[in-house]
Amino acid sequence: MEKMQKFINILFLSCLLMPITLFIFPPTFAITDGANGASYLYEFGGLVDWLTVSSDVGNKSGFIEVFFNGNTGVTIHWFSVLYNFFMIFVLVYMVVFILSVCLNRSRKYYN
Repeated sequence: MEKMQKFINILFLSCLLMPITLFIFPPTFAITDGANGASYLYEFGGLVDWLTVSSDVGNKSGFIEVFFNGNTGVTIHWFSVLYNFFMIFVLVYMVVFILSVCLNRSRKYYN
């Protein structure tokens, strides 16, 4: 039961960290062809860039400014979402595993 609870906690933490990557990592900036006017693309989501927001106005700095002010479309790349979630899950699992090993060693040392 303890292992199942640990897995659920790691899963929950990974779900919380997914949207936080939108705010932590800076966007990747691109300019589209402009067939329907000037359009700028901002890609968010960390290393994999799983969310693309197109906007009429360039030179925006963060996710909130791009997403809520003048966006003309949002695209979610679902395979990238799954890959990013898996990477975060593995990273969190490794950190928890290393911390548990270190804590168990320190308990054995002091007992």
